[in-house]
Amino acid sequence: MTTKEEVTPPLMTVRQLAQQGDVTVHVVRNYLRRGLLQAASHTGSGYQLFSASELQRLHFIRTAQQLGFTLAEIEEIIRHSVLRNSPCPLVRDIIRRRLDDTRQQLDRLLAMHGRMERAIHAWAELPDSIPTGDDVCALIESVAAAEGGGFVKSTPRRLLGRRPTEENLP
Repeated sequence: MTTKEEVTPPLMTVRQLAQQGDVTVHVVRNYLRRGLLQAASHTGSGYQLFSASELQRLHFIRTAQQLGFTLAEIEEIIRHSVLRNSPCPLVRDIIRRRLDDTRQQLDRLLAMHGRMERAIHAWAELPDSIPTGDDVCALIESVAAAEGGGFVKSTPRRLLGRRPTEENLP
């Protein structure tokens, strides 16, 4: 009868942890400074070594970030867990607030997307122009004029390739 020996996974250096966690060494060191990760031990020459549980913690941190949690919020969630308090109510509260914020950001982005599409269609009909006076770009200024921004250009535009004459100067 053979006995199964429990094999402890080897400890990892910062570089190995970063590679297995698909992050940079700088990210691991940042998490170490913040207390999100902890070395299991150190080598005689001072290298930090990490267990598989720190790789699992690293994956947790990255997943939480992908859900929109900040590092400060993740620190708080981990603190609850370490104290053996359920972080779930906190997580739900944060994600509800973040969901509302994200919805507002999405609405702003969709509105900007619509303005961009309208602008590109309108700009297809406009000629390129050379700025005169205080104007900068006729295309952008046309959007302000169309949206009633009060920034309507008061001087005529000179078209590219035309030389200024008495007739086309303001």
